[in-house]
Amino acid sequence: MGNHKRFLAIILILALLFSGCSIISKVRGNTKVNIEQSLDKNKYIIKADLDEANKIMTVTQTVHYKNNENVDLNELYFHVYTNAFKSKETAPFLFDDFNNAYKSGFSPGFTELESIKMTQKDIASNLQYRFEGEGQTILKLELPSSLKVGEIAVIEMKYKVHIPPAGERFGYNEGSFNLGNWYPVAAVYDESGWNLDKYFAIGDPFYSDTSDYEVTINTSDKLIVAASGELLSKNAEAAKLQWQFKAENMRDFAFVASDKFKILEKNVDGTQVKSYFYSGDEIAGEEALDYGVKSLRTFNDLFGKYPYPSFSVVQTEFPSGMEYPGIVYISDKYYNKDTNNLPLIITIVHEAAHQWWYGIVGNDQVDEAWLDESFAAYSETIFIEKEFGRQPAQGYFEDTVKQSVEEAISSKQIDGVIVKSLKDFKSWDDYGPTVYDGGALMLSQLREKLGDKMFFDILKRYVSEYKYKIAKTQDFVDVCEKVSGQKLDGFFKPWLEKK
Repeated sequence: MGNHKRFLAIILILALLFSGCSIISKVRGNTKVNIEQSLDKNKYIIKADLDEANKIMTVTQTVHYKNNENVDLNELYFHVYTNAFKSKETAPFLFDDFNNAYKSGFSPGFTELESIKMTQKDIASNLQYRFEGEGQTILKLELPSSLKVGEIAVIEMKYKVHIPPAGERFGYNEGSFNLGNWYPVAAVYDESGWNLDKYFAIGDPFYSDTSDYEVTINTSDKLIVAASGELLSKNAEAAKLQWQFKAENMRDFAFVASDKFKILEKNVDGTQVKSYFYSGDEIAGEEALDYGVKSLRTFNDLFGKYPYPSFSVVQTEFPSGMEYPGIVYISDKYYNKDTNNLPLIITIVHEAAHQWWYGIVGNDQVDEAWLDESFAAYSETIFIEKEFGRQPAQGYFEDTVKQSVEEAISSKQIDGVIVKSLKDFKSWDDYGPTVYDGGALMLSQLREKLGDKMFFDILKRYVSEYKYKIAKTQDFVDVCEKVSGQKLDGFFKPWLEKK
């Protein structure tokens, strides 16, 4: 995610630098069903009806959940992130700015669960469930019998999503509906067990496996929908529109719906890049498309080809930028024709880089946030270098990344160790210099040590080996050592371990 304080602080610097340059039958009672046994990952089939007037979505969600772990499972867990928005105390507003997020005053957002049924071993039954955790954001499902290794269960949920008046990942405003992290998503089970972290207000507290999605969204005929995945069809009936999307190997599914959108698009290397922008912001909308295209072209070459058929850059009310697979939110403030366009460019580049660092190569964004944010932050410098030259890139890096880290360390705001859990940060003031800039500085120094060819060979190998998987810090270190043929403990230790 982009850090708006960081971007606003570098506008003047940037101005100077850039001037030089298969199916199951429905579950009913104890009816037997045919479960798709060839499934190799989770699959979500979601049908959502958006009621604009009442700010409610009515949803039926079917999840084909496969036990890909090495242990039998007696329960399943889902994150229900929307419930964090139910109270002022748990609402995860960004950058310590509650009033700006809720300009029209606070009103709760949450998920109202109506029923859950599950089919396991061809037998359907109602499930026992309960909400747990801070903000009731964890949904625990008690299974009637163990889900064996390699077995598939089909879970059908019916619920209503109450959307809050927030200019956030999840919320509505006069311009649009932001639907990020809006549906129950399966928690990750890894070597430490179930990951059931709360919705932290700092960082991007999400950790998901890749899944396949088939999503149908019904809206009024006034709205245009930008979403993760590929738009298969848009069907009109009476005063309604039905939008059908398909997304494969994605960690999440998000969408934005607005009656103000205009759209520009261009194909780059087989990917349809789309710019969604408000009427009246055509100049910035064209620029957003241009830098979306340039970002994908640059990162395709340096990191490995973007594997999805579409990538959407979307103007919406949000403090800065926010990445989701195949779609990024970009703050409407950056589209203002009377302001400097550089925050728009850098935010698009940063969020586009997240399509690789978090999207393609996944990580635990709660406990190892540096694995996506540091990489995305350093990708800014890489992009400037490839687009405008080494000198502007070096100036940008010295005056933003390096200076940020040096000042934060000298003031003892940070200790220089980049691998930390979100619970160890007090605010964005220590999270930003550590996770964005500290990790970017480390990557820059690694590049200096190994040389350009080896460094970029490492990034391509890392993407190739961990595509659609979850990577850990040690995995990246191991790739570095394999590609370089060097032991790098001495290099990484000061950055990765507490002093």
